[in-house]
Amino acid sequence: MRTFAVLLLCAAACGTDHAPPPPDAGPAADPTLHYLSPTEHLTRASLALRGVRPSVADLKAVAADPSQLPAIVDRYLGSPEFGATIEDLHNEQLLMRLEQPQFTMQPIAGTATEGATFLQLNQSVYEEPLQLIRDVVMSDRPYTDIVTADYTIADGLVAAIWGYPHQTAVDQWEKTMYPDGRGAAGILATSAFYERWHSTGFNYNRGRANEISRALLCHDFLTSDIMVDTSIDLSNPDVVANAVVQNPSCAGCHQTLDPLASYLFPFKGNLVVGQITAYPLPWFAPGQINRWQTTNKRPPMYFGDTASGLTGLGQAIANDPRFARCAAVHFASYFTEVPEDQLPAEWIAQLQHDFVASNYSAKLLAKAVVLSDAFRVSHDTDATKAEGVVGYLKTRPEQMSRMLTDLTGYHWQATSNAQVRGMRVGTGDLLQGDFVGFRVLAGGIDNYFVTQPVFTMNATSSLVARTAAAAAADYVVEHDATAAANARTLFTQAAVGATDETSVRKELVFLHARIFGELDAPGDPAIDDAYQLFTDALAASGDAKRAWKLTLTGMLGDFRALFY
Repeated sequence: MRTFAVLLLCAAACGTDHAPPPPDAGPAADPTLHYLSPTEHLTRASLALRGVRPSVADLKAVAADPSQLPAIVDRYLGSPEFGATIEDLHNEQLLMRLEQPQFTMQPIAGTATEGATFLQLNQSVYEEPLQLIRDVVMSDRPYTDIVTADYTIADGLVAAIWGYPHQTAVDQWEKTMYPDGRGAAGILATSAFYERWHSTGFNYNRGRANEISRALLCHDFLTSDIMVDTSIDLSNPDVVANAVVQNPSCAGCHQTLDPLASYLFPFKGNLVVGQITAYPLPWFAPGQINRWQTTNKRPPMYFGDTASGLTGLGQAIANDPRFARCAAVHFASYFTEVPEDQLPAEWIAQLQHDFVASNYSAKLLAKAVVLSDAFRVSHDTDATKAEGVVGYLKTRPEQMSRMLTDLTGYHWQATSNAQVRGMRVGTGDLLQGDFVGFRVLAGGIDNYFVTQPVFTMNATSSLVARTAAAAAADYVVEHDATAAANARTLFTQAAVGATDETSVRKELVFLHARIFGELDAPGDPAIDDAYQLFTDALAASGDAKRAWKLTLTGMLGDFRALFY
């Protein structure tokens, strides 16, 4: 947790004006708890929902009339950046985005995959469930469609690998249908989900079943409070098969886990990607539906209720109150960076109620979270209470990537011609990848070895942020130095070559608003500090471009840019 001392230090450094609780907050309002100002609230909502900072126009609109905030949030909810955030949010639950060679398909001559790189194949195959969720949310259809939809979303690579129909360009995602009648179960019917979550040996889909339960119901069998009988010989399949039925310490979980796993036998347990010789891959085998009879010995059943096939499983999950509550938990935790088990129960209950009442609108759920008091908390002046307050949120690597591109037009990418199983690695976003990139070092997850993000700055995340800031600053200064005035990205108030104090201060006012979300006047102390940095850099280098690059590197790597 962020400590009280850090919060006050950062608040002082950022020059923020923390608004007190609203007068109508009611008797339960905490007099020591402080909230963000309207413009700070807008900045936090923009970064949480889109991963980019608000425009200066939006900042000024909310500063003049805070009641404009909900309407601006509605606009953000319709943006492509919100769609990307929805993918990021659900990836933290499904852990789909892998860059592990043992999980990577390979190009096959004569198919759409021919010539594809290692990164292209990964970024297509494992995006399928996330693209489906994005389509449901951005279309504002009931969120339950993520487990009941009768279609999937595929680009040309995904379609070629699994045998889905595909009509448009290879890199275009489109709605398509399963050709094998596997059922209407949304992400539960996507081949990519079961390729990501292998079932090997004598696991018999139990790991897959637990991931479904964990991600969609917030019920993780692995955290169950049970006493394990250590006398069981786990190396003997027959002993294990008997224990999960007869041994009380095992049956406690397996009597619900195994029937859930029995729905999944039509999907192959695992795929040896190095042995692929042709596409499409046969992945769904309806003839295996009764394999439970010779494996776990438990017929398909949903926590004691009968549900027929994948379609029935999806409907059962959609109708389960835990599904709506789990969605509320995921959204609230992701947007506030508060651990799921530390979220206020009353708040989650209200979010769940309103979510269901809205016909499961994920957009309205997200809106409810970012407009809530729990989201706009700044700090607590009671030192003891402050230990439990998350007052500043750290940009995730994916957010940082979008933020830098939006601010400067720069894409921090690299291309590798190294070979992985005969494929070129290809081009990757350095903030959104691991094989070519620094996603984990910046505090993100790799979905395999690292599955929880980090919300504090450490040595590696600081180094990544500073390096990315320097690269983006260099790019935008060079771009704006030669661009026409109406085509500049950041230098909208003064030319890059301008060095007179009036022009520089005017540009710094704009940069403070655009990068920090602060509406300062040219003579404010914050602008004085930035102007001093620029003049010192100019005196040292004698080059206006060099001075602006140093100034922007400092600003883009500043606490006020990296936290919100």
